[in-house]
Amino acid sequence: MLRLVTGFACLFVLAGCPKNVPDNVAGSEDEQMDHYGAQLEEARTRSSQDMKCDDWCSMKSTVCDTSAKVCDLAGKKAERADFQSKCVASQEDCAHFTDSCSSCKK
Repeated sequence: MLRLVTGFACLFVLAGCPKNVPDNVAGSEDEQMDHYGAQLEEARTRSSQDMKCDDWCSMKSTVCDTSAKVCDLAGKKAERADFQSKCVASQEDCAHFTDSCSSCKK
């Protein structure tokens, strides 16, 4: 009986140990950049429709957060010109949404 209890105790202790999870659980850098690019493209498509001030302002934080992620990834891959151009484009998207939101509040 004591062995059984000891065995279960060891099992629970080992099951509670932290697992070795890779840092990049979202896929390769190219896959991540494609994912972010798709999110920004969706925002650009929505912005070409008739949007109200609340829409611009609510989407601004999402677009700018995604832009920051794109540029963080581009910073890790400074040798990739395509990543650098995507960073610049994403910053322009962020600026466009920020300007559109700001102009509404005047």
